[in-house]
Amino acid sequence: MKLILKHTGFILLMTMLGVVHIFNTHSAEGKLRNIAKLKREVADSKSKYQEVKSDINYRSTESQLAKRLEKSGLKKLEKSPMVITTKQS
Repeated sequence: MKLILKHTGFILLMTMLGVVHIFNTHSAEGKLRNIAKLKREVADSKSKYQEVKSDINYRSTESQLAKRLEKSGLKKLEKSPMVITTKQS
């Protein structure tokens, strides 16, 4: 009985260290899961960004703009515009 009472402090210390270790491991695993989730979200966002960027680049090409503007009645000029100059006195 004296032996158990003599080592009670050590047993409590080891128990507390075990609880702290379990808590730390659980916390680290939760953070790793969160990091993996955020990495997937970043990859998805990058993919969506590239998709939107390529769509905008395609729509802003001269041929695509000409097609869209023809529907509203605007046409591409066949000859270059005239420059009007005035004489200043």
